[in-house]
Amino acid sequence: MTVTHTIRAEASDPKAGMTLAELAAFVQAALREDADDGVPVKALVNIRGGIKKLETR
Repeated sequence: MTVTHTIRAEASDPKAGMTLAELAAFVQAALREDADDGVPVKALVNIRGGIKKLETR
């Protein structure tokens, strides 16, 4: 059996993209959950290249 834990963050304003504070909160949450350093991070970006959503498992 494989157990996964997802860490996810969404920008408060998807049109503008994620702020540096929101990005830092995502990284801090991942570190608190002992996410492996080698786990890939997936990003959904808006048309301007701003980060709308981040996720790791």
